[in-house]
Amino acid sequence: MNRRFRYIVILILCISIVGCAGMQRKFTRKKQQEEKPLPIVTTYDYAIEQRVDELYKKRFLFWKSWQGELIYRMDDSYKKRTECYNELMQNLLEMQKYLNDEKYKELEGFIAEIKSVDLDVKKINLTNSEKYRITQVLEKTKRLIDKRFSYSHVKDSLQLRK
Repeated sequence: MNRRFRYIVILILCISIVGCAGMQRKFTRKKQQEEKPLPIVTTYDYAIEQRVDELYKKRFLFWKSWQGELIYRMDDSYKKRTECYNELMQNLLEMQKYLNDEKYKELEGFIAEIKSVDLDVKKINLTNSEKYRITQVLEKTKRLIDKRFSYSHVKDSLQLRK
């Protein structure tokens, strides 16, 4: 009886293992998947002049929007003013990389003028007179840079600096 009981238990275990969906899945053949063709990526090597033009236009546009944002946000929080100021300076310095020596030096003067209000912009609490003075400086430099350094005025003065 004891022997029969063992055989029955072993038989039940074997049947349950073979009947298991996981085991059946493990030993059945899988369909071969078709290999998908790799995408073809075509790269174009643009002339350096064309890339410099595009990069300058992009930086000029970014600078213009960040300076406008800073002028508009002078009444806002310290963090927002600081972020706008840092972004506009970064874009101005990037713009400067694409200019020849003459225009580089001309833009240097405007950068120095904007840097003169650096400490005031980064103050936590500004008085109304400080806000007014900073806004006047920023509007003046924005107007002059926009006039003298728009792409149509500097397209012949663009070169890549290292």
